[in-house]
Amino acid sequence: MGDTQFHFPCEEDNVQCKLVSKRPRSRFFLNNRLEFIEGIEVNETLRQGRDLCTKIESRFANRVQRQALDALISSLDYKPAALIINGDLTDFGHLHQLHEFRQVWYNNFPIPFILGLGNHDYQNNIDDCALNFCAHTMLSWYADYVKNMSIVADITRKSVNFDVEFSGSLAYTERVCSKKGKSCVFVIQLNNAIDYNVQFSSLFVKWNLSSPMKYLHNELNLLGSTSLPILLNMHQCESMHIHKIKMMLSRWMSSVKKSFESNQRVPRIGAFYAHMHQRHEVTLECIEGYKVPFVYIGSVPNNRFSKFDLTSTTATITGYKARDSLMHNGETLEKLETIELWGPCVRTEYLRFEDHVTRKRRNFIRKTRNQMDKTADVSDL
Repeated sequence: MGDTQFHFPCEEDNVQCKLVSKRPRSRFFLNNRLEFIEGIEVNETLRQGRDLCTKIESRFANRVQRQALDALISSLDYKPAALIINGDLTDFGHLHQLHEFRQVWYNNFPIPFILGLGNHDYQNNIDDCALNFCAHTMLSWYADYVKNMSIVADITRKSVNFDVEFSGSLAYTERVCSKKGKSCVFVIQLNNAIDYNVQFSSLFVKWNLSSPMKYLHNELNLLGSTSLPILLNMHQCESMHIHKIKMMLSRWMSSVKKSFESNQRVPRIGAFYAHMHQRHEVTLECIEGYKVPFVYIGSVPNNRFSKFDLTSTTATITGYKARDSLMHNGETLEKLETIELWGPCVRTEYLRFEDHVTRKRRNFIRKTRNQMDKTADVSDL
């Protein structure tokens, strides 16, 4: 999943979340998007009211998501190998936001984490916080996180006079296996976006962050002969980002295709990302005759997430919608579609993880259009 993002409003389609904030929103003259109603003279009290409503929605969405995941994990015969959170752990990198992320998720979760950072964690905060302290807070915490987890990340630390300088892309690769070791994948965590790089300074600290493109290129070359699936994880993957990923994967697929076919194996690689809160979908790109999934994994503000399942013969991803148990008669989960990820292909496919309400609405629209088309045909006759 992605975007725990303490504290960010819910998506408009997240009806259960918007119901929770309905009363305080009306008190502070806010619409469904937490924007002030036109014509209202905004003062500091109303601004504080908007901050309050934002926190109400954010805390609700995180609580519901956490309860749904706890329920799912406890219902499974075997616990998942890890929970991947692809960025935007916080909304602005403030210490109190990081503290809340750790309190709700990090400090007491029943399975290991694989974490990445997003644009809200550091990119959006550069030159927008005193001494760049917000961006520095998240990056220094993340550097400590990978170190404490014994993860070999693409980051080096050195002292320059009285300052400390960090250099690298922060990317890392982990081999993640099931409890008995029968199923394994390589998870490559790229953070934020494939082409993002930046240099900035905080108090006595300099950050020199490079794009992870070179790191990914080298890792794919090293893993070219692996029989294990490769999961590329990042936060943003739109427009030019996705184009660059596709180009790199196309070259990699072309280079390994003969080797895989001679061993009667199918290349298994895909990109998994978040950022666009409302999107929860899969594009099965057809590259070199094989499916390469590009997946919007689901976000906390939309109360969506996905479960990746791997066996010796299949690999699937299933979408889930988290529900508040009090609003849905004790139900905490709605299971959505299950999609097969890899194999031969002839064209690109687009698939959405639709919930019951969306599917019902879509079928109604389709039925109405069909009736209109039949009426138009009769008129033509």
